[in-house]
Amino acid sequence: MRRTVLKGALGEALNLTVAKRLKTVDYDQLVEPFAKRYENDGAWRCEFWGKIVRSAITAAFHTGDAELRAMIDKTVKDLMATQTPDGCISSYPEDKQLSGWDLWGRKYALLGLIRYYEVLNADPAVLQCCCKMVDHLMTQVGENQADIRKCGFHGGLAPASILGAIVAVWRLSGIQKYRDFAQYIIDTGCSSDGNIFESSLSGAVPAALGNGKAYEMTSCFQGIAELLQVENDPHKKAIVEGYYAAVRDREIFVTGVGGLKDNWGEFWYEGALRQTRGDCGGLGETCVTATWIRYCLRMLELNDDSTIGDELEKSLYNGILGSIAPDYSHWMHVNPTPLTGKGFKQCADDQIGRGFGTPYGGNDCCRAQGPEGLSVAATIAVMEKPGKLLLNIYEPLESGNVTVSGNYPFEPEAKVRFTAPEKCILALRTPEFLKEVRLNGEIIPFTAGKYLEIDRAWSCDDEIVLTFDFTLKEITAPGDAAFTAVKRGPLVLAEDSQGDLPDARVHEVWQGRKLCEYAACGKLMTPDNTLTVWFRK
Repeated sequence: MRRTVLKGALGEALNLTVAKRLKTVDYDQLVEPFAKRYENDGAWRCEFWGKIVRSAITAAFHTGDAELRAMIDKTVKDLMATQTPDGCISSYPEDKQLSGWDLWGRKYALLGLIRYYEVLNADPAVLQCCCKMVDHLMTQVGENQADIRKCGFHGGLAPASILGAIVAVWRLSGIQKYRDFAQYIIDTGCSSDGNIFESSLSGAVPAALGNGKAYEMTSCFQGIAELLQVENDPHKKAIVEGYYAAVRDREIFVTGVGGLKDNWGEFWYEGALRQTRGDCGGLGETCVTATWIRYCLRMLELNDDSTIGDELEKSLYNGILGSIAPDYSHWMHVNPTPLTGKGFKQCADDQIGRGFGTPYGGNDCCRAQGPEGLSVAATIAVMEKPGKLLLNIYEPLESGNVTVSGNYPFEPEAKVRFTAPEKCILALRTPEFLKEVRLNGEIIPFTAGKYLEIDRAWSCDDEIVLTFDFTLKEITAPGDAAFTAVKRGPLVLAEDSQGDLPDARVHEVWQGRKLCEYAACGKLMTPDNTLTVWFRK
């Protein structure tokens, strides 16, 4: 991973999330269920350690926050200390293991440890701990053992989503039995309702795969994508690319979020076509959005496709920034519903709000996942491939020898420079609203939607100036011509019930309405502070 320091809207949000959220977490409390193994009430405390710690790891890496790093070092050591001689790290007592959210929690524990090993500290003891965890799991699940599809919720999607973590343990250790175990999970199809991978490849829409649970399903496809990091398999590549395209086209809202159907917005349900309706449950679980962002990141690593960067930008500057509470300590669980007015932003509740046990540190799945979606921004901003740098984010940043200045996406110009000589291909993302690219004053032709690759021995005297067209663009709702949304570059604009917002960075008047960027609207997070994204024609 390449370290990038973001200095614009995303960077500011990341720094405040570190200070106001990630450094305020009681990490000892997150370890406690694993130390005492008391999880028996159907709650999901087991997920919080891995979710929060993995986002903290990425945030600490990019921001360089030493205090957060020390907190991570300690909690990783504490979690590893809960491992019993048989290799198990679980929050469930032995007689309850494989039920409920047990494998889901083990998955996140593995993901947290794996990221720590890969990003912050390649201590062999950490990898050994992960291997022992999988060794223990393989005594419980697999051929001639329990069927993984029957070891948790959502028809197997939740427990089978451990696939990506198993692939990572194999990739890092090189031990074949882990690859074999990953293949066992793939061969199950990850769902008792049918093989989601082959069904998707055959043309089944995301809502028709398994039980349609978006977050867990996408995590399973992520596992296939993880394999493609080290294996060249056209069949698997067709699976993950087809799923990406189907979700992009059929499920993602104009704000870059997805999920609907139930009250929490957790299912694929032809969301792109239903986003203007108010009878399809809650809209846009933050966990779904964060998982979609990570899936897009993997797609971008597999393909130099500028349009994938466009999808990431849409989700980050709208869905993610728009889901953060004003004090940066909290996140929305569901986005405003409906998006056609009278919807309001509401902080995610604690588990107690859904009838599980006692309050658990104010934790909610989306409060844990939001920082993960945000931290990905720095990872995708400048991506390094052999002989090539992909520049995907144009807000002010520093990344190695590359700097970006300006005030994108609020002002329509960004300048790219190198602080030291470097020979490489610089690939510039070209969104549809990119108007002009100049290198040292000379116009460089480009095709929107394809990376503009400039192969050069860069010097400190070189300067690239990108100019964007931020003219307001009207968008007709998919499948519902009665509604229109408005965008300014990558930013979705919305109308806040308070009128013009002095703290907003974008102020536009459209058809007599005062509009601001979606992320700035609804910040009171109260029922009387409503906002509108889709406007009736």
